[in-house]
Parts: sequence; C-alpha cells; structure tokens
Amino acid sequence: MALYHYNRKQRLLLASFALLFLVLLGLCHFWSARDPGSYFFQPNEGYRPEYSVQRIHESLEWLSAYNHSDAMGPSLPDISPPHAKSACVGIVTVKRPLQQDLDTTVGSILDTLTPEQRAALTVQVLFALSDPSDHPDYNQTWLTNVVDRVLTYDDLADAPGWIILNLEKKKNIKKKSLIDYRLGLQACYDMTDAPWIIMLEDDVVAQRNWYEHTMRSVQRIEDWHRADAIKDWLYVRLFYTEKFLGWNSEHWPIYLAWSVLVVSVCASAAIYIRRTVRPAQGILTNSFLLVLCGFYVPLLIGLFFLTGRITWFPLQDGVHLMNTHGCCSQALLFNRENIPALLGYLEHMEDVVPTKAVDSVIEMLATRADLDRLAISPSQMQHVGAASYKEKKKTWKWEGPYRVKGAHGVWSMGFEKAYGVHSTGHGWFDLDGAV
Repeated sequence: MALYHYNRKQRLLLASFALLFLVLLGLCHFWSARDPGSYFFQPNEGYRPEYSVQRIHESLEWLSAYNHSDAMGPSLPDISPPHAKSACVGIVTVKRPLQQDLDTTVGSILDTLTPEQRAALTVQVLFALSDPSDHPDYNQTWLTNVVDRVLTYDDLADAPGWIILNLEKKKNIKKKSLIDYRLGLQACYDMTDAPWIIMLEDDVVAQRNWYEHTMRSVQRIEDWHRADAIKDWLYVRLFYTEKFLGWNSEHWPIYLAWSVLVVSVCASAAIYIRRTVRPAQGILTNSFLLVLCGFYVPLLIGLFFLTGRITWFPLQDGVHLMNTHGCCSQALLFNRENIPALLGYLEHMEDVVPTKAVDSVIEMLATRADLDRLAISPSQMQHVGAASYKEKKKTWKWEGPYRVKGAHGVWSMGFEKAYGVHSTGHGWFDLDGAV
C-alpha cells in the first residue's frame, strides 16, 4: 500500500518502525555472533579459543615436570584404594590424523587437583590400537608418572583382538569405537568400585575447578533423586555444544501459537487504544493496523527467531535436564548402578547393522530404560580436537583460523567465556532451581 495513503503522523511512525528494525538488526548481528543456532552466527568469532588456550598451556607446563625418567608421580595421601575412590576416569585414545591431545587431556584433569582430590581418582588410559607403539604418546615418560593404569588390548581379557585388527584394516571406525568405549568403561567398572565413572575422549581440556564442580553437582543430583525430583539417571554431561540447543523443528506448533498470540495481542491493544484515546483514532486506522500487525510485528517475530534461542535463553549456571538434543560423548559421568545395562547394550549394538555412533547408542539405551540425562552448565570441559576419523576424509588439513577448534564444530561457546580472567566462572555456582 502506497505511503501517500497515510497521513504525516502515520508515515512518521512507519519510518520510525523501519529505523528501529534496522537498529535491532545490527544489534542482533553483534549479540548472536557466538550463537551457533543463529542466522547471525560468525564462525570465526564463535569458535575463537580463549580460555581453552590458557588451559592447554597450563596443563602442558604442569605435565612437563613429569616428562623425564627420574620424575616422581604426584604425592598422594595415605588413602586405601579402591574404597576411597570417588571416581574412575577412563580415557580411550587412538592415533589422531593431525595432532595428539592426550597430554592436554590428562594434564588438564590433574594439574589443579589437591593431593586429596588426586588420591580420590583413578585415571586409566586405554591405547586402542592393535599395536599401541604406533601411538606417539605410548612411550612418553610422563604417562607412567601421572596415570594410574596404562592399558592395551592385551591387558583386557575380553578384548577381541582379531576383530579389532580386522576393523582397523577395513577402517570401520564406528564399530571399533563402540568396542573401544565398552572396553574402557568395563575396565573402570571392573578395576575399581568408584560410584562414578567418567569417560573422556582424548581431545578435551578441563576447566581448573572441574573436579569440585562435578562432585558437588553429582551430590546435588543424588539429593534430587532421593527427593523424587528426577528419575533414575544414566549420565551427567561434562561437555555439551550449544549447536543443537536452538529452535527445534518438532516444536514448531508451539512457536506458531506464540507468534499468533503476539500478533493478536498487538492488534487487540491497538484497537483498544483507538477506541479509548481520541488522538489515536486518526493514526490507528484499519489500513495502518494491517501494515503494523501484518508486516512489522511478524518481521520482529522473525528477527527474534533468527537471533537464536541461546542468545535469548542461555542455560543458567547449574545442572539441567538434557534428555534431548545433547551432544556428544566427549565427556560423560556415569552412574555406576546403570553401567552393567549400558555395557550389555553396547555389546549388543556392536553387531547391529547399520552401526550406530557411541553417543547415539547411549541415548537409545537411556530412552529405552527411561533414564534421565543431565548436564552441567557451563561445560566443565572443551573439545579441542583438530580433526576426527568420523569425518571420513582421505586427507586432513588445518581448516579455519584456529588450530584449537573442535572437529565438526563440536565446541562449547560458553566454556570459553565462563572461566576467563574477567568472568566469575572460577567460583561455585548455585544449583537451586536449575532443574
């Protein structure tokens, strides 16, 4: 409808609405640069490593003290294992295409622990290769100085050696990953009686206070479970990516209903004002309301959704239910009581065609058994792998401006901002009301 059909006040208001929209458009471009679910997401900004670079440097510097033959392992208080162990940390490592991050992973989970905290952990590393000496870190001195157990397939009675060798030749990474994850989980379950088993991939880095935050979170979760606030639970995510926490397509009826409600409220409010405020009668005409409620308000609603869900509704610090859209298997803390069922299901799924990824299999079991899944926000760990065999590439190369970057964009945007120098992330966060 041509603007000359409107009076001066109406044209001024329409111009003001247009200017407001342009200003909001510019602000959203700035606000949502780190929201992977936003139309305005900027990869170079969103994947910018900040705190993770600091932690990598700190962990490698700490580990360097143990990288010579006469180095002594961390001094531990006199605690009788395994009954005093709070958790077993199982790390499954393979030879990565571009770089190895096992040293970063091990160093970052140990470098800030007190002697009492270190004594409460059992750290086990499984070298998941038929010939473990092919792994660049297998013969590193620091490994035996700081890790409780270094495991190979030969140390595991139920490791199917000939199957592993065949899978390596065929490069069937997905099925081999299922077997390796099961073996690493089984090793922690069999070799300790720790109530919590933490499974880590070999390319993560932990925030400085991860142990304290994680243990306090688990105790709070157990309190909720005893109070029937949550169901029995399978795991707690120590890493998640915001990439899958945007506007989910299956909820489109809800989004549509709210959008229609907003338009209806705006139209009703305008009609009410026109009836009760005499000066507004010459402005809020039917044709003007048609443009306002049929074009400008929907435009603002569209901008709201384009800006991204995490921008508007970021996860608050604490523990949250994450029964859907959680990703991935980089760092999971399991409840020991449900480990046998998980081990059996992983073994069953190893022979199912087509083979499912590890994280998908874990989710399938949790859904079948009606087990809750939770996540600590902000993430306690960051995925810093440069490349992954899951990408099924013939060759790998450095991509993007940062070498510290999660493969596939599996990256926690919140981790980088939560624990930096100018943040409050070093302190403990309140969990009340998070679920």
